[in-house]
Amino acid sequence: MPEFLTRAALVVVGVLLAGCSSLSPGGDAPPAPSLWSFESLAWYRWMNKVSMNSTVGPISVGRTVLYGGTYGYSVAGQETTTSRLALVDAATGRARWRMEYDAAFGPIALQGGTIVVAAGNDVLGLDLGSGAERWRVPVRARTLTAAGDAVLIAGREMIHAIDPVSGTRRWQRRATTDPVASGDTALFMDGQTLRAVATGDGAERWSLELPIGLAYPQSLEGAHAYILGASSLGSVNMKSRRLEWVASVGSAPTAGITATDDMVYFTTRSASGSSVFHAFDPHARADRWSRALDSSPRVAPIVMGPLVAVAATSGAESLLALSRGTGAVAWSARTGAVPVQPLLSGNVLYVAGQGPNRIYAFRADTGAVLWSGRLWGWPMGMALAEDGTLLVAADNLTLYAYRTN
Repeated sequence: MPEFLTRAALVVVGVLLAGCSSLSPGGDAPPAPSLWSFESLAWYRWMNKVSMNSTVGPISVGRTVLYGGTYGYSVAGQETTTSRLALVDAATGRARWRMEYDAAFGPIALQGGTIVVAAGNDVLGLDLGSGAERWRVPVRARTLTAAGDAVLIAGREMIHAIDPVSGTRRWQRRATTDPVASGDTALFMDGQTLRAVATGDGAERWSLELPIGLAYPQSLEGAHAYILGASSLGSVNMKSRRLEWVASVGSAPTAGITATDDMVYFTTRSASGSSVFHAFDPHARADRWSRALDSSPRVAPIVMGPLVAVAATSGAESLLALSRGTGAVAWSARTGAVPVQPLLSGNVLYVAGQGPNRIYAFRADTGAVLWSGRLWGWPMGMALAEDGTLLVAADNLTLYAYRTN
């Protein structure tokens, strides 16, 4: 057989095998209801490109989704860094616009009709409708936070508030932590002082001196601001503007905190490296129950009615659904490490697992696998569009879309 025919036959076989593998449900799970996939860099196959694990999004914007990332590639021996961003139609997977920038993308925030993204030593303001650059601010951002009608840029012990339309600087304040925001109020630490300021003009609304050991506002849940320390957790009531309680928890929570009316869920890691999941009762200021984990989660707990789910980074059963009342295991699943926050929609829990590189849809109450699909790369982000489309980004530069209704 001529050489070119042999190569052609091998290509056909490879394509058929890839097609069969992409439909494989994994175990006994039904196949994933795939809609489309979007590759943000069509030229990557011949440019010796590698992902720099700096994926942007997916961020759901109505019936569209923002998606992109930063990639390095080599051309004629020259190493180049390029970032790309696209606004993709969630129903069709077609790009409404694309933009490119010759620097690494960092944090991103969406405020009204403006996309604010850190790019190298600058922060860019892009028009949501076209992707065109509106403005550029020369500041290196550690985090970006949409708050009120402003965007807060944190970096080098300073917070800058930027007008998202014009890019003009409204105010700046000294800060020793990144801000957390609720409505038009931003919270941050200035030494041992917790400050609450108006996001519009930076005017101080109130301040509170915190005890040594509390150092970082981690999250705002309802009327409570949770403050972390090296081995403690505290709660500040946003209405009374007072410190409600401080509890010793052994070490600071390793991932996000999830709070309900009567419970706070989080994971800590001891000096020996062991991880413990806590169901903490803020009224009693003690654990209602706790449970040892094989490893520390990278994502926040997920409350699912009478259950709470925690996703570990290793172990055979890496996803556990526990009774909120007792901590007993209701169901468990082998998903591999879970690097991105799972999503709950109705009675369905969506989980992207690293290791098997798969997306799973579980019944939240029983753990039954509704479907499972292969990701051809490590999961990097996940979102639900307005029309119910599930979007999963992977480090193979591809955005995958699945039907959920």
